Amino acid sequence: MQMEFIKMGINGEGIGYLDQKPVFCPGVLPGETAEVRITEKNRSFFRAECVRLTGKSEHRIQPASKEEYESGSAPLMILKYEQQLAYKKQLLEEALWKYGHVNRKLIRDMRPSPLASGYRSECKLPVGEEDGKLVMGLYKAGSNQLIPVKRFVSHTAELEEKRLQALKILQASKLRAYDKKTGHGLRWFVMRVIGGRAQLTLVTGKDQISPAVTDSLMKIEGMTGVFQSINDRKKPEGIFGATKLLAGEETMEIEIHGLKLQLSPQSFFQLNVPQAEALYAMAVDKLDECDHLFEGYCGVGAMSMMARNKARRITGAENVKQAIRNAQAAAEANRVPNVSFVCADSAEAFISARKKRDIDAVIADPPRSGMDDEMINALLKSSVRKIIYISCNPATLGKNLKELKKSYDIRTVIPYDMFPGTPHVEALCVLERTGGK
Repeated sequence: MQMEFIKMGINGEGIGYLDQKPVFCPGVLPGETAEVRITEKNRSFFRAECVRLTGKSEHRIQPASKEEYESGSAPLMILKYEQQLAYKKQLLEEALWKYGHVNRKLIRDMRPSPLASGYRSECKLPVGEEDGKLVMGLYKAGSNQLIPVKRFVSHTAELEEKRLQALKILQASKLRAYDKKTGHGLRWFVMRVIGGRAQLTLVTGKDQISPAVTDSLMKIEGMTGVFQSINDRKKPEGIFGATKLLAGEETMEIEIHGLKLQLSPQSFFQLNVPQAEALYAMAVDKLDECDHLFEGYCGVGAMSMMARNKARRITGAENVKQAIRNAQAAAEANRVPNVSFVCADSAEAFISARKKRDIDAVIADPPRSGMDDEMINALLKSSVRKIIYISCNPATLGKNLKELKKSYDIRTVIPYDMFPGTPHVEALCVLERTGGK
């Protein structure tokens, strides 16, 4: 079947129309025509696979990594970077209008990533075997099929260099890839490398990692700590299990905007570090001087400490214990006495903090699921004058903004391209209480 594609979907797929229903087809760009095969029929839409392109977009390019593209992890790798930015802005505009009736005029142009490739400072890679040797790669989207990747173009040069060194050591060891039947083997390889410092976690089954392997891994230049996380659950909820330090330091120290931060293996930190620095700086710049600032979903506390001169008192909340320990240690090391961190649900912490002292402003960087109803309702009932909302999911941002608009005006939405080659968009939204009250 021949079809013309005119739009891009939220997952980077092309969208055409058949019988007035959208047809979603990966690997096809807007402005292209293709021979397709319908693979799924639903009442309101179809899914298809591309058999052959019959008309190519002038914006199409060869993917820098065939494996990363074919896995589905980087569907926009076939698109010129300038056009990626344009489509991402369009996706954000459509989502915010659909879910929150946010005026498109409030959305600024995409802030491009300083690096269009080679920007990822962290990897979480499944491990398999090929010809009897350990390999790392990516799962094909929607499946458990591992696509081995020899070299990742999305990784920073220092991450990729140290990943390959570690892989060589692991290949020479007695470790095998994880076997669900026995519950043994290497399951995931997790590494972050920032500023020449590295932290490695090997996610395994019920295995003992030999001291010789650990010692060899610690000899990689810049390695600060090697950890083992045991996860032998057949249907794991996440990558990590019970995690222990094998050698080195419990945390890795990094520096942004003159602040020294501590990172544990399970602590979240944006993997596009230069773009994260720009985003955080913008968030803090949009704050007014105030008495009490609250940061929800604060992670390791970077923005709270960056805002130390914007508020007399700052409270940060996060429900990940390791992240809060990192934040507390960093506040002490950086001598930031007006910032305190609590390990708690952000909504509960906000309500508790507000009972003790009025909160003037809020920074929130929630997970993809967005703010929950409790947090939204607490904000609406509060006297908070300004909210800086950072979102990685336009759909949940739109839904949250629809509710927050009951008491707040949206002043601006500033999108950042945190993940080139993917359809993901990070957006910073500034809200002010209606009437300034």
